[in-house]
Amino acid sequence: MWRFLFAAAAPVLAAAAPVDWSKAQTVQDVMEDNRFVPDHLTFQHGVAYRLHLENRGKDLHEFTAPEFFADATVRDPSKLANGGKEVVVQPGTTEDVQFMPMKPGTYRLICADHDWDGMVGEIVVR
Repeated sequence: MWRFLFAAAAPVLAAAAPVDWSKAQTVQDVMEDNRFVPDHLTFQHGVAYRLHLENRGKDLHEFTAPEFFADATVRDPSKLANGGKEVVVQPGTTEDVQFMPMKPGTYRLICADHDWDGMVGEIVVR
């Protein structure tokens, strides 16, 4: 019986292992006025990433992906604004956020202030 309980608990213990952020893969996304470059990002679940966001536009932009961030482990949640839904990037600046996607799926990406003008994209986690 104890062997069964230990075997059933093993996946839970493995999932709780600490993330090695020093091995985070860097992915860059540029925010220009009213578009993301690239506008389609693909990540592997269970892999640590450093997302480098660069705002080359003249307006403030947001990397808004509430469902994506809700399904990821974010190293420093204080990097996220609006209740953990987005990263805000001032004009001419950069922001980095480290995360590990935990659940495969397809997620909507928008700039909350400019989605009406086509600043939209997609995040796929495999």
